[in-house]
Amino acid sequence: MRPLISLAIKCALLFPFFLSASPIDTLKPVGSARLSVLFWDIYQSTLYSADGSFSRDDLLPESQRRLALNIQYLRDIEADELIEATADEWDKLGVLKATYQPWLTQLAAIWPDIQENDELLFVLDDAENGIFYFNHSEIGRVDSPEFAKQFLRIWLDPQSSYPKLRNKLIGRAK
Repeated sequence: MRPLISLAIKCALLFPFFLSASPIDTLKPVGSARLSVLFWDIYQSTLYSADGSFSRDDLLPESQRRLALNIQYLRDIEADELIEATADEWDKLGVLKATYQPWLTQLAAIWPDIQENDELLFVLDDAENGIFYFNHSEIGRVDSPEFAKQFLRIWLDPQSSYPKLRNKLIGRAK
């Protein structure tokens, strides 16, 4: 009888795990791309949308399309490095430092250090806020439509640092 009770307890504890839906379950992949720099693979990324397509209009303030960007890291990266790289990309895209500096403070409180094979998922929700998930668990959010759009621009803007990666993500691989 004890093994049966033990099994019932284990099932009860695991049941919520099986019921929890991923924030991208209802989304379709648009495209995937791997970022490699010199000899190092950095990450594998996939962009998702409701219908599996992307338009530059999706990044305009009035767009309310749900988007998600999943990044599976292929090497260890400290949170400070991610934050520095994010600031560098916003500088290249012409985002004012006064605009993004408060966001960096929020990201520093949200992002963990990354280990190889960790996943960081960013979801632009229906209210245009940005929600971060780390290895399938929500770790924080930035309630600002401006942040969400500017964050996605790092990968999806025509002026992004990696145009080939961008083209693959948005389904326009060349």
